[in-house]
Amino acid sequence: MTDSMDSARYVMRISRMTVDKLGVRLYDRVSAVVAELIANAYDADAENVVVRVPLATLLARKNRTTGKVEDHCHIIEVKDDGHGMTPEEANAYFLRVGKDRRADPNQGKRSRQKRRSVMGRKGIGKLAAFGICKRIEILSAGGNGTNDGYLVSHFIMDYDKILTDEDTPVPMDVGDQDRTYRPEAGTTVRLIDFLPKRVPNQETFHRQMARRFGLRQSDFKVSIDDTRNPQENLRFEIGSLEIPLMENTRVDVSDKPVPLLNEQRNLPVSRWMGLAKEAYKNEEMTGVRIYARGKIVATTRAFGQPAGFTGEFTVRSYLVGEIHAEWLDEDEGDDLVTTDRQDILWESDYGRAFREWGAEWIRKIAANSRKPRRKRVEQLFLEVSGLEAKAAERFADNDIVSTAMELGKQVGRFAAEDELGDREYVDGLVQVVLSVAPHKALMDAFEAFNQEMFGEDSGIDSLLNLFSKTRIAEMASYAQIAYERVRAIKKLEQILDESGAEHVLQQIVTEAPWLIDATWTPITANQSLKLFARKFAVFYKKRHGEKVTFSIDYGNKRPDFTLVNLGQRLHTVEIKAAGHVFHNADWDRLHNYLEAFQDFFDANIQLASDFPQKWVVDLVCDDVQITDRDKNSAYKYWRDNESRIKQISWNDFLARAVQANETFLAAADRVREEESRLDTDSNSS
Repeated sequence: MTDSMDSARYVMRISRMTVDKLGVRLYDRVSAVVAELIANAYDADAENVVVRVPLATLLARKNRTTGKVEDHCHIIEVKDDGHGMTPEEANAYFLRVGKDRRADPNQGKRSRQKRRSVMGRKGIGKLAAFGICKRIEILSAGGNGTNDGYLVSHFIMDYDKILTDEDTPVPMDVGDQDRTYRPEAGTTVRLIDFLPKRVPNQETFHRQMARRFGLRQSDFKVSIDDTRNPQENLRFEIGSLEIPLMENTRVDVSDKPVPLLNEQRNLPVSRWMGLAKEAYKNEEMTGVRIYARGKIVATTRAFGQPAGFTGEFTVRSYLVGEIHAEWLDEDEGDDLVTTDRQDILWESDYGRAFREWGAEWIRKIAANSRKPRRKRVEQLFLEVSGLEAKAAERFADNDIVSTAMELGKQVGRFAAEDELGDREYVDGLVQVVLSVAPHKALMDAFEAFNQEMFGEDSGIDSLLNLFSKTRIAEMASYAQIAYERVRAIKKLEQILDESGAEHVLQQIVTEAPWLIDATWTPITANQSLKLFARKFAVFYKKRHGEKVTFSIDYGNKRPDFTLVNLGQRLHTVEIKAAGHVFHNADWDRLHNYLEAFQDFFDANIQLASDFPQKWVVDLVCDDVQITDRDKNSAYKYWRDNESRIKQISWNDFLARAVQANETFLAAADRVREEESRLDTDSNSS
């Protein structure tokens, strides 16, 4: 370094707020910073850019005790063979921020030698590095070549020094090679003194870099050297981002311009859109990448469509593409790209037209993908569900296994793809398939038997096959009932062990009323129950001024009772929490209901005729301790003399349910044995 007087050779004029907002705030990824430096090299007519970076490395860390950032002394270097800069050019162009270079006649819209459409515009990219480091070293050789070579400009941009003054020219530290000569033109940028940022591994870094550029030029190449593990990771080039596509979903948009209706002209676009073969696995593959001048300016998943459109999940999970629209960054007119060059102004005239065009095309792409996408979801369901193995385990009959697989394909084809990672959802679908398969096989057997009856090959074999399928279908139905009952009993055991909350118990009894009496079977709500519930609620409110609610099908509100219609009697189930003791206040409330039921049945003979054996209240609570003598006598009268109350504790409730349903468990085992026997008989015949 030279003394402070020499330092005044290079001066940056920029406000502290500008550096903070356009550097630190906009760029916080290593790949984004490196991409800006590569874009500068492209604008400088470079043909070869070499990036030296420590891959898979934490560049610095923050000490938790002191709060200070501890640099790990790494260096990131971006070297190009472009035309470089002389000291005068560095001061005039590089160290000026915010001026539109394309409007400057000394710089222009195209690069100096190769006449490339330049990517840069306002000179903001040079501040990007301050998003990951504190010091930027610039060493550039440019100008007209002489016998001595190319004149060098060498200076260091220090973040802390730049921020010391507000809106005051800031002198740069001058490097020791300043105003020397180098044999070749070009620029080297070194980033040092890092913030706590991480460089990703080779695969991720390549994807991040490939995503940022859409260049297809033979005279521009970017190579990466890993300075951390150079032996393990050899130099590699940044290529294009390859994404396998779903069959028949790729659309070439080069001949599908964006209509600008208000100006009666079209905006040209190029490249493609489609649906990825697999759902997004990483951020770099996400959405349609939009480029202008070979550099990414936006990424969109749905072209701004509001939530809820048809095919939304598919589009947001699979839509990919690469679209080039040069009119987004024209030299003349408004700049339609945001300051950070990462999005476009969708509310501009061009932006709205582009959004409508994109929305139309992604709807078409989603429609074209329906068949291959369903086929892929079908295969995914069969894989994650293990349906074939489960069907073979449950059914010895190969025809039923085959039927289960066919049903599984149909169910899987229309399964919710985003739910296939949910074990409970998948298992539920499997249970549906396995429950229906025997009945579908039975219908197929009927069809086959019917055809043979009227054909020339009718015989006893098809009849035996029909009988076999009928028996298995019956047993499968029985097994399904067993499965549901055992599941409900286990759920009840869990509830009693964990909380025994009244509303939770109310729900499970509503869903499985046979838990109260094993002879009961779950039935759907019928009109008699609904009519009774409605009429009685009105009757009770008139008498007591209180609202009473019944559960027929369990809803969101907590019911007072559960109604069940069994044969010729109406059962009204009153449930108390596990451990609850039924006392005086409970009896007062129940007594009102008992008298109301009695009077209601006496007053509504036509309605009561639906229940010839009248009614009973099933009281589920762990103990009854009514201390008031008169109330206790009344309770016993209704229980013993009128037979309108049946009380049972939760322990007895559970024990009785388990004991009564042991037959279902045995039945499930017998289903398997029956299938095996029938299969053996069929083979022996």
